[in-house]
Amino acid sequence: MRALALLLVLAPLPAAANMASPVQPGTPAGAPAAALDGLRVERETLRIDLTPLERGRPFARIEAVYWIDNPGDLRTVPLEFLALGDDVDAASVRLDGRPIEAERVPRLAVPPAWMAATETPAFEGEPLPYEADAGVGTPSGLRFTLDLAPGRHVVEVAYRVRLGSYDAGDHPNRVWQFAYSLAPARLWAGFDRLDLEIVLPDGWETGTSLPLRAEAGRLVGRFASMPGDVLTVSARAPAPAGRIPLRLAALLGALVVVAFAGVVGGRLVARAGRPVWRAVPVSLLGSVFAAALLVAGVSIADDLGDSSAHGYRTVLSMVFVGGPVAIVVGTLLAQLVAWRTVRRAPPPS
Repeated sequence: MRALALLLVLAPLPAAANMASPVQPGTPAGAPAAALDGLRVERETLRIDLTPLERGRPFARIEAVYWIDNPGDLRTVPLEFLALGDDVDAASVRLDGRPIEAERVPRLAVPPAWMAATETPAFEGEPLPYEADAGVGTPSGLRFTLDLAPGRHVVEVAYRVRLGSYDAGDHPNRVWQFAYSLAPARLWAGFDRLDLEIVLPDGWETGTSLPLRAEAGRLVGRFASMPGDVLTVSARAPAPAGRIPLRLAALLGALVVVAFAGVVGGRLVARAGRPVWRAVPVSLLGSVFAAALLVAGVSIADDLGDSSAHGYRTVLSMVFVGGPVAIVVGTLLAQLVAWRTVRRAPPPS
């Protein structure tokens, strides 16, 4: 466990915690830009699948379908989509049901509009900082060309992007962040409707910048026009269920160690016919072991989530505050047990 390793390398912890940024950039994503200038998008369905997070994979699967009307002559439309992740080969493009070949691109120029998001919704308090990094991972995207004859067409694009994250250390789990730029759609000749669906891991907290309604395992919304320049999403797993049982087990274990030390110390001084304060060394030793057990147990419990900052804070607070307090309180409790043991012990022969 990370918590045990942290205890062994305690000295450099403050520097490491201060140097680490709580913000990890995510892949920018967004609607296609100027290539659709002059074309009317009668409808778009946008499906964002966040369930890979349940399997520990920091990606979102995006499926976008465009119903496009070309009122003019035949047009050749080159399009680029950012689609980072190791399964970029699984990206698919279809035009009117026919597969379209997509080219892997090692690095794409990112339009400024795609980098506009600087924050995502918070579950409480101020919005969370967000960064988009066009250079995360390789390959960085896909490029394809559409030949659009006059009339209506259906274009389907599926790909995935890497999520960003924010880890303030105030929760066992970090907040995963996603941003999708809708601003490029303002360059299109027209836009009639957006159907939006966000598929969620079971039981996760979620916040969005657009008004969506919750249904079973997803958020949905329908908009008659472009609802804003950017869609941002924050998602966080619930606190691990094992944290409280582990904390209680560590506390009970520490109390058992303290009580055992008190009984042993009390019996030793009782047999020697000495005053109870002579049991202090045994009580102190027992409380040190009990404090170590408590620090390790609480640190491991708080290390069950995916937040690195939360684990650092717990270890530091337990070692520098909780541990010393536990030693003092444990010594006093052990001495109380020793005193009661001495009182009940028969007089030395």
